[in-house]
Amino acid sequence: MQRSLMCAVLMLTILAAPAVVRAQQDDEPVRPFVYSTYYECDVADQELADMIWKSVQAPIYDEAVDDGTISGWGWLVHHTGGKWRRASYYVAPTIEALLTAQETLGERVQQADPQASARFSRICGAHDDYIWQSVTGSGGEGSIAVSQSGEAGVSQYMVCKMSEQERADELVRTVFAPIYDGLVADGKLSGWGWLQHSVGGEYRRLFTIRGADHATVLEAWGEAVNEMSEKHEAETKELNEICYSHQDYMWDIAHRK
Repeated sequence: MQRSLMCAVLMLTILAAPAVVRAQQDDEPVRPFVYSTYYECDVADQELADMIWKSVQAPIYDEAVDDGTISGWGWLVHHTGGKWRRASYYVAPTIEALLTAQETLGERVQQADPQASARFSRICGAHDDYIWQSVTGSGGEGSIAVSQSGEAGVSQYMVCKMSEQERADELVRTVFAPIYDGLVADGKLSGWGWLQHSVGGEYRRLFTIRGADHATVLEAWGEAVNEMSEKHEAETKELNEICYSHQDYMWDIAHRK
């Protein structure tokens, strides 16, 4: 995983662009950060990667939640989408806590099983790292509601105009959030979230929804899209012009705490 090098690169990026991951002001709600790693894996052996993660990493990540190192984590299994076959994520309240957790978790995994990372890397030999920050969602601006194991999730990774992406956030908060909150209140979705890019690749925003199973999630999503198009046509068009390209993934939420 090259943890030390990655940490150094991330710190240089943060120092070079302090406005992106700046410290939150005292009067702002705490908006947690999420470190996500998206893996490209050998399809023939990807279930072995799941077994390694379940037996080695999962107990360590569970313990890290219990002792406060992180506030949540999850392991996602590809159902439908692009090249990423697996994804892991963990949550912390600040960027400092997130990067400290990266080092701590890596050290604990190495101590528990020095060969685990090597075995895993042979199966999942390439990955993309992103750091996201919560903007809004069913947990509100101040929290990220971690998904339940066994649920299904849809993630939409968006390419957006950097000069207008904050307007996209405003549209989601004021126009579209009530629609998705209503679907959660009705039991059609178990949660949703909108996150902003802090560090990583081309995707600038991440939209997530989750529910009991994929059919339920897609049906609720279709209901939301219809309402957005019928009642908020101009705002929907504006959002699509700002975030003009995307990649959709359907994930099985295999593990979480």
